[in-house]
Amino acid sequence: MKENTTKLAIQLAVRDYLGQYKKHPWLFVGAFVLPALGTILVFFVPPLILARMIDAFTAQGFISLSSALPKIALMAGLWLLGEAFWRIGIHAMNRLIELGCRSLASTAFKRLQSRDYDFYANHFVGSLTKKAGSYFGNFVNFTQILSFDVVTNLFPVLFAIIVLLKYSLWIPVVLLVAIGVGIALALPIIHKRSEYVIARHHASSRLSGRLSDVVTNMFTVKSFSQEVHEARVYDEYVDDFTSKQRKASDFQNLHLDTVMSPMYVITNMLGLSMAILLAQTNGLEVGVLILVFSYFSQVTRIFWTINNVYRGIESSVTEAAEFNEMFIDEPKVQDIPHAREIQAKDGSIVFDHVHFSYQNNQGESSDSFLRDFNLVIPSKQKVGLVGPSGGGKTTITKLILRFIDIDAGAIRVGGDSIGEVRQSSLRQVVSYVPQEPLLFHRSLYENIAYGKPDATMDSVIEASKLAHAHDFIKDLPQGYDTMVGERGIKLSGGQRQRVAIARAILKGGDILVLDEATSALDSESEKYIQQGLWELMKDKTALVIAHRLSTIKHLDRILVLDKGVIVEDGTHEELIKQKGLYAKLWGHQSGEFLED
Repeated sequence: MKENTTKLAIQLAVRDYLGQYKKHPWLFVGAFVLPALGTILVFFVPPLILARMIDAFTAQGFISLSSALPKIALMAGLWLLGEAFWRIGIHAMNRLIELGCRSLASTAFKRLQSRDYDFYANHFVGSLTKKAGSYFGNFVNFTQILSFDVVTNLFPVLFAIIVLLKYSLWIPVVLLVAIGVGIALALPIIHKRSEYVIARHHASSRLSGRLSDVVTNMFTVKSFSQEVHEARVYDEYVDDFTSKQRKASDFQNLHLDTVMSPMYVITNMLGLSMAILLAQTNGLEVGVLILVFSYFSQVTRIFWTINNVYRGIESSVTEAAEFNEMFIDEPKVQDIPHAREIQAKDGSIVFDHVHFSYQNNQGESSDSFLRDFNLVIPSKQKVGLVGPSGGGKTTITKLILRFIDIDAGAIRVGGDSIGEVRQSSLRQVVSYVPQEPLLFHRSLYENIAYGKPDATMDSVIEASKLAHAHDFIKDLPQGYDTMVGERGIKLSGGQRQRVAIARAILKGGDILVLDEATSALDSESEKYIQQGLWELMKDKTALVIAHRLSTIKHLDRILVLDKGVIVEDGTHEELIKQKGLYAKLWGHQSGEFLED
């Protein structure tokens, strides 16, 4: 299965790269043909002209500058033309690479954005960014190798063979046979070396992923005094990578180059010997000897490019395939064909005989977590979700936002089945504040206005005031222009939550989902924010997850969840009277857990 996935990923990478050439055919011709023609004019035509000059001088018995000047001028003109072809070809290639990288970078970004919630939970950020960069960055290497090492060698070889055929059939035959033997000897070695190259790529990805993981969680590393442990493990990753890198390089040096060096020398000497023999037997001119040796030495450079071509293309395609491999399987959560925009006549939420199960790392479903789950939340009702950890509170919010998909049944928001509408339109009507909000490394204004990019400063400030964030923002040196750092690291946990709440307030929507939105706030801040949240919830359906029960006691309704089942449903007063799980949780938080 893994092998098939890798093969498909490689095919997709090649198709992606070659597709860029189809988009820009004239740039492709310029980038691939002109350098090849330039090589012929610079390296293969001058020896041909020089051979003619030598033969003429030999026949005359003396050297005449006047008779040589036309040929010298012709050589110079063709040489300059070849250099011009190279310059134009390189310009066309640079432009082709620019447009190709731009298109591939956009493709990579869109593919990443197309993935669902689980995808990002199972991949390192550092590894994803490295693979995405390699995917479009290796297009440069792929294109340059095809042009400079393949086409630019192939055209001159054909030219040399055509010229040499004029003097003897056997000279080009020997040249082609030698090239064929060299390729036949090189390919098994190169194929074996590819195993080391692939292992090196995997080690590199693991290394970058480990580094990203440690840097992202450096606060935790330091707070637990694990610097020495992390350094030791990281050194192990480095040792693994550098070891595989050395093995790949040594294999080339000790195996491939050891075979190619003798082939290069033998082929050139064989060509020269044949030219001398033919001159001896058939009376070929001296100039032909120079021409044959020159062409052989130029053409046999291909022995050194065989590995570069194979290694370069393999490396480029392999790294691109590592990125594409993540996208072979379709996302678990995706829009149906011709999905429509949500209408959302109101803010009602309905779970209709819903079944849901989590999947393990192998993609296999576990026992159902939600079994025939039913829930009706009328529009504008304020509902609290409480219960033990793992009870299903966060699962329900993820299902409503369609971060994960149900196995059976239906979920309707505003009367629309969420499986039939665009995910983006669904999330437009839902404002979500997670327990641990992560902010962009952008200004406070950009973070707050993220859900409403056209928001005015006045509206941003108003939302910030409701979220009790304006006071600390205005005291910052740059106010709303202050950069918050990666993931909002320059702000405290409470400040990040207030910014996230302000973002949700500004965005609007008929439904508000708060997942422990005030958990990082002190009591004073929470009191003020609760006032803002009540104002925000006034005309909305609200779903509030809270472990701090005092924050939800005044809601219209409280659901107590345990292992995916609603075990209690009612107001705060009603649930206290039932003396069930909610009453027990309330007692713990109000000090009644101390027994005599």
